[in-house]
Amino acid sequence: MPVSLAIRDVERGARPEDAPPVILVIDDDHLTRDSLAATLSIEGFDVITAATGEEGIAHLATGAPALVILDTHLADPDGFGVFRRITAAAPWVPVIMITEEEDELDAVLALEAGAADHVTKPPRPRELTARIRAVLRRVGRQPHDLAPSAPSGAYTFGPVTVDVSRREATLHGRDVELSRKEFDLLALLVSEGGHVVTRKQCMERIWRDRKKGDSRTLDTHVKRLRKKIEITPAEPVHLITVRGVGYRFKP
Repeated sequence: MPVSLAIRDVERGARPEDAPPVILVIDDDHLTRDSLAATLSIEGFDVITAATGEEGIAHLATGAPALVILDTHLADPDGFGVFRRITAAAPWVPVIMITEEEDELDAVLALEAGAADHVTKPPRPRELTARIRAVLRRVGRQPHDLAPSAPSGAYTFGPVTVDVSRREATLHGRDVELSRKEFDLLALLVSEGGHVVTRKQCMERIWRDRKKGDSRTLDTHVKRLRKKIEITPAEPVHLITVRGVGYRFKP
């Protein structure tokens, strides 16, 4: 009996709350793409597929995916470039990246960039399904309309400018390379305009998928930010620690 795949465009906001999660698969290999679609459809997911990064980005607006599966080795643009555009357009949507089995570096880069998880090619159906369900449990299903509000606007302090809407930061007019989480943290702090942001607030806003109390990663990201934007990282003048409470951005 032929399998009927649940692959279709879904209008944003038109899905009932009990509808199955929509998974967006972006892969330029049609065999892998079709195989993933079949597997996920059988597992009860709604599936949207895209053969190019541009097509995938377009589906973010119309398909309201709960999760994206993205091949790191797309031809044009490359997978990491597409990943950055996804996180800029819909930072609340988790991404599982597909990496080559022998390419450990890509796996590391995917996780450091902020991917929710990664699987090696070819993905094993049971493992992939388990990882998708685990990620969705961690982050929760957040429809586009209910996604957490993000700060917007441009901020300048000394030689540093942060454009939240464009997700760009510059130092003395030169681009500062920030990971997704580093930028989100910087944007959160600068948007509060001098008010203290508690450690708990940082974790809940930036690392919603982390276990409560696991905030060592916050300290690591603050240290990295200071190295990139402070003149003397050991004596910060902008990213100030409020001992026992959290952090404050000083213009």
